[in-house]
Amino acid sequence: MKYKLASTSLLSVFLIACGGGGSGSEGSTKTTSVSSGNNASHTGVPYDYPQYINVLKMANLQQSEPSDGTKSDVVKADQYQQFDNDYFYIDQDSGWLTFAMNGDSNRSELRFVDNFKSNTSNTYSLSAEVLPINPNESVTASNNGEEMTLLQVHNKGQNGNTDDSVLSHPLLRVIWDGENRSDDSNGESYSNAYWAIVKTNASECKNQDNPNYEANCPDSYDFYYLTDYDLNHPTKFDIEVGNNQLNINVDDLNKVNIDISYWSDLYSYFKAGVYNQYENGNSIVQFKSLIYNSKLPIADLNASLPPSGNFTLNDWYLSVPTDDDNSGTADSIKEDELSDGYELSDYFYTAIDGGMVFKDYIDGFKTSTNTSYTRTELREMLRQGNTDIDTKGVNKNNWVFSSSPSSEQAKAGAIDGILNATLAVNNVTTTGDDYQIGRVVIGQIHANDDEPVRLYYRLLPGHDKGSIYIAHEPRTGAEAWIEMIGSRSDHANEPSDGIALNEKFFYQIKVVGNNLTVTIMRENKDDVTVSVDMTNSGYDQSGQYMYFKAGVYNQNNTGEEDEFVQATFYYLDNQH
Repeated sequence: MKYKLASTSLLSVFLIACGGGGSGSEGSTKTTSVSSGNNASHTGVPYDYPQYINVLKMANLQQSEPSDGTKSDVVKADQYQQFDNDYFYIDQDSGWLTFAMNGDSNRSELRFVDNFKSNTSNTYSLSAEVLPINPNESVTASNNGEEMTLLQVHNKGQNGNTDDSVLSHPLLRVIWDGENRSDDSNGESYSNAYWAIVKTNASECKNQDNPNYEANCPDSYDFYYLTDYDLNHPTKFDIEVGNNQLNINVDDLNKVNIDISYWSDLYSYFKAGVYNQYENGNSIVQFKSLIYNSKLPIADLNASLPPSGNFTLNDWYLSVPTDDDNSGTADSIKEDELSDGYELSDYFYTAIDGGMVFKDYIDGFKTSTNTSYTRTELREMLRQGNTDIDTKGVNKNNWVFSSSPSSEQAKAGAIDGILNATLAVNNVTTTGDDYQIGRVVIGQIHANDDEPVRLYYRLLPGHDKGSIYIAHEPRTGAEAWIEMIGSRSDHANEPSDGIALNEKFFYQIKVVGNNLTVTIMRENKDDVTVSVDMTNSGYDQSGQYMYFKAGVYNQNNTGEEDEFVQATFYYLDNQH
């Protein structure tokens, strides 16, 4: 993790490492709120942690019932909001995604839903930093085996469906093994180590009904020593499949690079978690990171659809800087109209890559006479079109902090909240007063009259990479500015780790009680997280209500009128 801190005398600002993506019985499965997991004092909800969101969008959670070994899909892909249980949670000491399971041949694993061919030019990758917790203690009582399977490339048969062509064997298992075994490539022996077990053919050796069954199945597996187990540090595994090749890097060193053309007729898929191959014990395996193909979550996008065809917009309304109703202020597109295919050329529409475009010119109508700038921006509406509920107020349209009075929590539509977004800023302004050039707000929490957080992107003229910073506005007193990437200065140097126009990045804005955290996530770079203690900011008092905003809020009113800001969103999710 990478952290930055801006000093402020107004409030306590501190930085955190944001950790880090059921058994099928009702008794062991527990759902939780955004505010905290109820699995135990040391657990949290995986979907609340931004670095795991993308893998949870792409994988089902398969778990065994320990009492009888029955396996089922406990959670489907992209349905993990507010879910954890005894076998799948965030360890709050480490902040890492944790899988647990007891009993031989039982599992708690993510099954990635993509079924792919290994002989195409497309490559599929899974990257993980993995740490089994005291595995030698887990297997002490075992009389049969000491293996934990952590990562797999399994097969889905010749048709990508569940049929009689599906082999009983995976192409690859990455395991921890406490017992001594030999490396097939050099004959050396190792114990308490990580291994790659690779199937060397496409023969079925167990199921006689499979058309690929061979009664005299040949030697089917090669064992490759990967590295020793480290009790104190996770080990990084990078697996890549494609072009008839299987590559495995361990802590950035290549360990396996083999031809798998014999696998070309079979579909494959990845798995990650823990699958026990030993008796009488309980496994706990933590994943510091887990990335499938891409780190950033992207919605399932179709360029031929309006924004509401790709994004859930029934709990938002949209402000656009036009005045079709002749009110003298910007138009508001209410929830029902917005979610029924609304588009507005040159302001709000679907891009050729399926993203949701927000575009806003300097010259345009504003939302009120008290507002200095124009915007094309979503405003959260928890009422989802129920106009019997007022837009403003502590009511079922808005949310409050869990630190607010219990009477206010009872009246509110939700308590605490998380806003997740993947986007690219496409254009910023280049003319006007120095302090306004190149800046745009891309996400907010708004209160009655003030803003607990505004998230800014800023790109100065002549620079290729822009900065990210936030503003926190307490109800009384001056704003606090916190720089996350680069500087907000009007004459700053170009940030070496900045974000270019059209570069995708992810942000999360999260409130739990009086704690605000903002996280920026990018491909192949460390996450950047800042946290603000809002105890003295006044938002936990009676009468204070909150709502999220997302889109583009132009922060320039002195530039040339035809200049504009634009951002394209590829993922947007608000939860409470």
